[in-house]
Amino acid sequence: MLPAPIPVNESERIDSLRRMLLLSTPDEESFDRITRIAQRLFKVPIVLVSLIDTNRQWFKSCIGLPTRETGRGESFCGHAILGRELFVVEDARQDARFSDNPLVVNPPHVIFYAGRPLQNSEGHLVGTLCVIDHVPRAFSPEDRRALNDLGHWVEAVFMNRDLSETQQAVLQELAEARRGALLDPLVNLWTHDAALEICQREVKRAFDGKRPLSVLLVKITNLDAIRAQHGNLTADTALIEAAKCLVSLQRSYDTLGRCGHEEFIAILPDADPTGARALADRVRQSMECPFIYRDQLLDLRFQLGLASADFVHFTPQASELVDRARANIVSMSA
Repeated sequence: MLPAPIPVNESERIDSLRRMLLLSTPDEESFDRITRIAQRLFKVPIVLVSLIDTNRQWFKSCIGLPTRETGRGESFCGHAILGRELFVVEDARQDARFSDNPLVVNPPHVIFYAGRPLQNSEGHLVGTLCVIDHVPRAFSPEDRRALNDLGHWVEAVFMNRDLSETQQAVLQELAEARRGALLDPLVNLWTHDAALEICQREVKRAFDGKRPLSVLLVKITNLDAIRAQHGNLTADTALIEAAKCLVSLQRSYDTLGRCGHEEFIAILPDADPTGARALADRVRQSMECPFIYRDQLLDLRFQLGLASADFVHFTPQASELVDRARANIVSMSA
């Protein structure tokens, strides 16, 4: 295996990457939408938006892998960011740089790789949009143009990413190691403690600015039944599917978290009761659609609870707002 050389501007590149506040952050639909389209377009099992950190590659968006990061030394993307052209390996088994790479000879068996280097607003190559297959493939000029176009789209998302002021402040305050510890490892959303911290900050921001704020709780009620009937892996997949559904519906400045075994929270800045109910309706309609896992059609039974801050009569704590949402839970099922 031949590890990729380190770019000559590595220190500046890493500093620039850190300023983007992307590493070790929750899933965002603006990135996931692009990887879904790439998977459909190229018909590959694995699609990634990969960011090359000092000693790891971390996946901001990930389809087809059970992990969110691998070591930088064995990464194909570390090679891809050395230039601005597409980096294509049609059969890694025949390439001396990769033939004995652990990612090739062991799962996930990266045989075909095509990576489009991604440039940030400061001109640094910080990662790739890459498509991967377990078998050799040719990559036509039309394929190259399509991947290049999708890469431009990812770069546009870099430029126009619109997190809430609260989430930006939290990301700036937390070192990456602690930031990663506040992400749920299964669904890649904020943990319960992190979500409550963000919610409390949003409460103060809404009160100070006299702005609306709502909280939506989503509770999966048949998760234990799915686990008992179909096993842990299927139950985990059900949670992942529910999380993906919520991510696909959130606004860029909403906050999503996993609150315990079977519950999710959505913190909705600037959402009055009417706007929050509209989002709850979209969640209900989307989650009522069964999903297929290993040829099994699975229904999710769920409950939704909604609460909006009432700053006229009192200033709620985040925990009080969440408790009110939980008290307002209504059962839904497919």
